[in-house]
Amino acid sequence: MKKILTAALALTLGLGSAFGIAACGKDADTLVVGITIYAPMDYYENDDQTGKIIGFDAEFAEKALGELGKKVQFQIIDWENKINELKTGNIDLIWNGMTITDELKESIAVSDPYMENKQVVVAKKENAAKFTDKESVKAASSIAAESGSAGESAAKDLGYEGKLNKLGAQSDALLEVKAGTSEIAIIDITMAQTMTGEGTDYSDLTFVDVGFAGEEYGIGLRKEDTELLASLNAIIAKYKADGTFDALVQKYMV
Repeated sequence: MKKILTAALALTLGLGSAFGIAACGKDADTLVVGITIYAPMDYYENDDQTGKIIGFDAEFAEKALGELGKKVQFQIIDWENKINELKTGNIDLIWNGMTITDELKESIAVSDPYMENKQVVVAKKENAAKFTDKESVKAASSIAAESGSAGESAAKDLGYEGKLNKLGAQSDALLEVKAGTSEIAIIDITMAQTMTGEGTDYSDLTFVDVGFAGEEYGIGLRKEDTELLASLNAIIAKYKADGTFDALVQKYMV
């Protein structure tokens, strides 16, 4: 399933610093992390959708929160309702390849970025040559994207909303294209590189970089959790400097 990352996924640089501990979970020992099933960031260990949740973000969360003396409970959420899930206390953190936006920052606290990302078009291999830039995406008969995702925002920003099939997960968007019920999908390059092409379950699909703007991933927190935010930002800087992120990329994305 794993494929080599392009330069677009180079990890951002940072500086290390000390960190402390914060408690915002439902008990003193566990923080609830909201995710969707999204390889290579968070997904089931077994192909039959059972077992431990693994992936870049899953292991990152366990390592980082472990340094703060916390255990992790992963909870699958509706991505479109992620802010409400956080504010109502159903989860303590959003940690699932979340694209940082100004709109998000108005509602919640967001960590420093820890990975670069961008949106790409996924199509069947025989159709991919039709989509060379953002303008050409207008020729698609239908576009699949996860509801509440950066892919949906990219489609809306370009005026493609009338052709948009909004779905519960990015993985559902891939299924739509494979089944032919949507001509293309707009999803994160992290997923596209890992889940499409030779040696994957979507060997008949490929992805095209049509020029959507670059993005960055961050962790979402409640605005009042300032101590936890500072601690996580320090850990992000530490992991950029000490090779932890590089090792996670090699493990889950190459």
